[in-house]
Formats: sequence, C-alpha cells, structure tokens
Amino acid sequence: MTIYRNLTVVGLPDQVANVLRNHSTAGTLVAMTAPRRVSPTDPRIRVAVRLLDTTPASQPVTSLREHITNRVQPARRQRIRRHIAIATTAAAVVVALVVAVAYLVGQLVAFLVDNAALIAGFLAVAALILAALRGATGSGKRHCPGC
Repeated sequence: MTIYRNLTVVGLPDQVANVLRNHSTAGTLVAMTAPRRVSPTDPRIRVAVRLLDTTPASQPVTSLREHITNRVQPARRQRIRRHIAIATTAAAVVVALVVAVAYLVGQLVAFLVDNAALIAGFLAVAALILAALRGATGSGKRHCPGC
C-alpha cells in the first residue's frame, strides 16, 4: 500500500527549491503545483507538494518546516557581508560625528576671534560692577570680634 503526504512548502525561493530538489533526488516527490507568492509584499513562495511517505510506522514524521528552519542555514558569506556592512555604517557614523564636532568647534573659535574685543568689554564691565557691589557692602569682615 502506497501512502502519500500532501504538504504545503512555504519559504524563500532558494529554500523551497532546495527542499524540492532533495525530495526529487530521493525519489519521494510525486507531484507539485506551480509556485505562488504568499503576498505581493512578501518574498516567500508557496508550493503544494505530494510526497511518497517512506517513513517507518514507528518513527515519527518530521515536518518540512523543521527541515527548512533547522537544516537550511544562511550562507557564511552573507554573515560576513552583514558584519562588513554594520562595521562600515558604524565607521561612517563616527566619522560624521567627528566632522560635525570639528565644524562646530571651528565656528566657536571663529566667533570668539571675531568678537574678542566685545567679549573683553563685557567682561571688564561685569568685573567693574562686581567690584562696585562688593565695595558698597563692605569688605565682608566683621568690624569687631564679638559680632
């Protein structure tokens, strides 16, 4: 007696192609439908398949979903590229911050140089006002030891 399993395989095109290729090579792929997109914005595809069930009755059947998630790993090259992209982005952010701080410090120095006379005048007036206020209230010392 031949037992078939009807399943729906959902995943990225490479993942679905890998599962279908494995079952075709093993001789368990009986039929399949044309691939359909899950949704217009989702890159995953869906394929209905009919497989020949070759598992012994005592062994539990593992799902294709577990096969896809556990056995199909992202390529090592993609991980390296992702790390390079993250490092490049972080370096660009650090450089942009350093350039922004250097620009602002340059603007501050230019402002101070251009307005040095005005700033010195304000500081001199403030010093004179403080000296006058201090002189009006006295020296701040007690006039006798008992007070």
